[in-house]
Formats: sequence, C-alpha cells, structure tokens
Amino acid sequence: MHIFMLKLEKTKRDSIKQFFLDLFYIMRHTHTRLGIFSITKKIIILMMTSYLIVGALFYQYTQKVSFPSLLSHQEQQMDSIALFTTAEISHIPELNSDRLNYVKRKILENSHIFNIFISSHSISVGENLAVAPNMHLYYLKKQPLLAKKYRFEDGYFIIYFKADQYVQEVQGIVNTAYLTFMLMFITLLVVAIVLKLTLLPFTQLSSLMTSIDYNAPVSYSLPKVSSKDERYDLISAFKTLSFKQQEYANRLNDLNLSLEDKIYKKTLQLQELNDSLEHKIKNEVTQNRQKDKILSEQSRFAALGEMIGNIAHQWRQPLSAISTATGNAKIENMLGIATKESLDDTFNRIDEYIQYLSDTIDDFRNYFKKDKKKKAYYIDEILKTALSISKGSLNDIRIIQDKVNFKIKLIGYPSELMQVLINIFNNAKDILEEKDLAKKYLLISMSKTSTHIIIKVYDNAGGISKDHLSSIFDPYFTTKHKAQGTGIGLYMSKEMIEKHMKGSLTASNRSFDVDGTEYIGACFTIALPYN
Repeated sequence: MHIFMLKLEKTKRDSIKQFFLDLFYIMRHTHTRLGIFSITKKIIILMMTSYLIVGALFYQYTQKVSFPSLLSHQEQQMDSIALFTTAEISHIPELNSDRLNYVKRKILENSHIFNIFISSHSISVGENLAVAPNMHLYYLKKQPLLAKKYRFEDGYFIIYFKADQYVQEVQGIVNTAYLTFMLMFITLLVVAIVLKLTLLPFTQLSSLMTSIDYNAPVSYSLPKVSSKDERYDLISAFKTLSFKQQEYANRLNDLNLSLEDKIYKKTLQLQELNDSLEHKIKNEVTQNRQKDKILSEQSRFAALGEMIGNIAHQWRQPLSAISTATGNAKIENMLGIATKESLDDTFNRIDEYIQYLSDTIDDFRNYFKKDKKKKAYYIDEILKTALSISKGSLNDIRIIQDKVNFKIKLIGYPSELMQVLINIFNNAKDILEEKDLAKKYLLISMSKTSTHIIIKVYDNAGGISKDHLSSIFDPYFTTKHKAQGTGIGLYMSKEMIEKHMKGSLTASNRSFDVDGTEYIGACFTIALPYN
C-alpha cells in the first residue's frame, strides 16, 4: 500500500513563496524596465509596502484563525461519531468479533468515514492504517484523511475521517489569496504604466533641465502635451523661461567681462599691498631680531657685573692664602729656620691655590662663551659649575642638593643653561638678602619623567607676590631698584630655555621641608626634553 504525506504547511509555504516571487518581479520590473520618475517609485514602494502588510496580516489570520477553525469543525464531527461508537460498544454485553464487526459496519454507513479500527484485549476489527492519529492531514491513495484515537472501557478505536471538504475549503482560501495577490500585482503594473505615461513629460523636462548649458543659445525642444492640464501649464511656463534664459545669458556674459576687468585691477592692487606688507614684515622681523640681540647683550652685560663680584669673592681667599704662604716662607728663610720639607709644603699649597684660580678662570670663560652649535653635555656637571661660579656670593645661604647626581647626557647649549641657573641663583640670593631671616636656604632638586629632565630651585624668602607672578618673565619687569636690576634676566632665561632648548621655564610658590621645618618660597622649574 503506497502511502505518502502532504502537510497543510506545504500549501502555506507555496503560497508565500509565490507572493515573494511576484514582489521581486514587480521591484525589478519597475526599477529597470520602466525607468519611471522618482515620485512614481515612491508610489510603487508605498503600494508594495501595503502589499507586504496585507500579505503578513492574511498569513497570520489563516494560521491563527481560518485553518484552526476548519480543523476544529472537522474534529467536532469526528467527536460526535466517536460518542455514537462508544455508546454502541457499551450496549454489547459481551465483546466478540461479530458484535464489533456489526458496530464497524454501522459506523461505515456514514459517508464521511473512510475506515474505523476497533481493538479490545485480543480482539481487533478493521484495518489499522499507517496514519498517525494526531489530526494532521495525510493522503492515502490520493484520499485526504484525518485520524484520531478514542478510548472506551475495554480498549480503543481509531476513526479515519475523509477530509475532502476540509481540503476544498483550505484550497479555496489559498486560491482566493493567490488571486488577490495576482490582482494586486496587476494593479501595481497598471499604476506604474499609468504613472509613467502621466509623468513622462516631467521626466523629459527634468532631463532637459540637467543638460542645459545656460551660457549657450537656446537649442532644445520641449516635450509635447496634447491635454491642457497641469503638465501643459508647467511646460508652457518652462518655454517662457527658456526665452528669458538667453537674455539672462547675454547679461551674464557682460557681467563676466566687467567682473574680470575689476578682478584684474583688484589683483594688481592686492599684489602691491602684498609687496608693501612683505617689506614691512621684513623690517619688523629685522627690528625684533635686533631687539632680541640687544636684550641678550644687556643680559650678558648684567651677568658680567654679577660675575665680576663673584670673581672678587672667589679670588680673595686663595690670593690671601698665597700671600700668607709666601710671607711665612720669607720669614722662615730670613730666620734661617726654613727646611726643604716646609718649603715644598708651601710651594704645594701655592700650586693648589693657583690651580683653583685657573679652574675659576675656566669656569667663567665657559660661562661667557657663545655656543655656536649644539653639543653634548652632562646636566649634573653644568649644575656643579653654575654652583661653583655662584658660591662666592652665596656664603650666607645654605645650599641643599637633593638627588642631583643624574648622569644624563643632553644635546644643546650648556653655557646658556649655565647662564639660566646662575641667574636664578642670583635672584634667590638678592631676595634672601632683602629678608631678615635667621636661616636662609636654597634647595636644588632634580628628577626625571619619561620625556623630560626636571630641575627645581627653591628659596625660603616667602614666595612671589600674586600681582607679580604673571609678569616676572616680561622684559624689563623688575621689583629691584634700577641700579640693581634691569628686568631682562628672567625674560632672556625663558627665551633660551623655551626657544633654544625646546623646554619650559615656570615659576610658582611652593613649600619644602628642611630638618623637619616647613618653609615657603619661590620655585623655578626647568623642564628639558631628552634628545
């Protein structure tokens, strides 16, 4: 017995598949074949969207309402026959094959019943078909069937119900849906064609407008419209506009010629102005360079005065010691008590003092040497030399060095860095001398980051006034008497650090700790980038 199954879901899938095939054809046809105007496309898209919504709603309705309702009706008929069958079997006092066959024949008298299978203990009547009793649609030799299993007191029976009416009703719904979709498809095509024909003049007019050369003579033909409607009015208006176009093109030509002449004259004036401005800029640049040169020289001359004082301080002690040593040697020689050992000792001490004076001269010579080219230097050595030059004027100040032994090599202008440090030391010395302080400190610290080496110089003179803090790096700004300061030292220091060495020089008020006591004063911070 050949048995095959075709579920109801296949019918639904076929219908949906056909719907999307139709939709794809509409989209491809309207976009590539008709070549319609954009407003037509919008209308078609709106209709297709409505098409999709209707299709989705129809699918939901059939799945949730129509098909379940039809199936429920068939199941009710089967339940009625099952009640009758159960009643007939319950009236049989003793079940046997003859009595069950009698019930079977009586049930099969109903034209909607294809077969019935009754089973009780070891007795079975009828044919148990290979159709699952789960109310799914099956086909047995092209006969659509619905099967359901029922139980009675001593066994069960299966009713195989003919589903011809159910299939016809379902097919009717599917055919109606397909017909509706085809009508909507035809409607879309008709709308697309009608819109194409209606809007064809607008399409031609749009293409014409995009290809017009407004500087050329009128040499195009307008689309023809036989009916006097909005299309005719629009084309007539465009025709009037096309005649005015030539007039405007001629006027535009004249304006272009006039404008070119004016532009030429303005260009000449602008060129003269640029030449004059370039000359002025060169003069200003030259003057600024001369100004910077004067400021630099003034700064160095001011520093020279400081250095002369430092030289006097640093040479006074070794010269006095040399004078004392030679005097003692002469006296010992006159008294006849001089020995070779004492003379050698005197000469050695004199050599040490002379070497100290020579080193001092070298330090000052390096300080005043102008660096023509960048060169390598160790920053801790520059700091040591700057302190050596300045220590003659810092006798009353306790100098504290915190982590200043970084052996870091930089590329730059060491004499300029030395000049900046000495200038900061001298400013700290001047302000500390003005203050009546029991203890005077100059704290120098060094640290490093991933990109910069940082030098900080603190004093305990109480800090810089808030009114002056933002102006201390301005040229000629000073809080000292005119005889003591020119006001260009910090300005030139900032110029050298930031312009020549690509670093930064800032000032702030900070606190620091010495021997457990906190002091407040100015802090100058120099940040130099690694090379």
